[in-house]
Amino acid sequence: MEPLYDTPPLSISYDPVHDWLYVEWKGVHDAASAKTGGELVLSYLDARPCCKMLNDNSQVTSDWEEGARWVGDQYYTMLANRGIRFVAWVCPPHWSARRSMETAMQFVTKPTVILFDDLATAYAWLQRQL
Repeated sequence: MEPLYDTPPLSISYDPVHDWLYVEWKGVHDAASAKTGGELVLSYLDARPCCKMLNDNSQVTSDWEEGARWVGDQYYTMLANRGIRFVAWVCPPHWSARRSMETAMQFVTKPTVILFDDLATAYAWLQRQL
């Protein structure tokens, strides 16, 4: 795993073995941090083009409902426009954070995004996507 960006609320790595981005969100997030973090992911995707992303929200502890539409409608479209075809999105155990993800999913039209309850299952699914 090649670390690209690492802070307490957000880590972005490139996995050269699987040719995907691993994005790990942690702690409290809101609409502003979702957008700022999403823009960072896009910039690192420009530097390490790939077609898959493992988006790990398992450690998110807050809702970001106000940013959910932007994430689902604009951010995921921008990911697709940069070549992302598959996203395995790991859900947090906290209901409010999970609700924000489910709201975002209402607006996703591309790429293919599948929600998972655990990292291992998400990882295995993403490996099988061609």
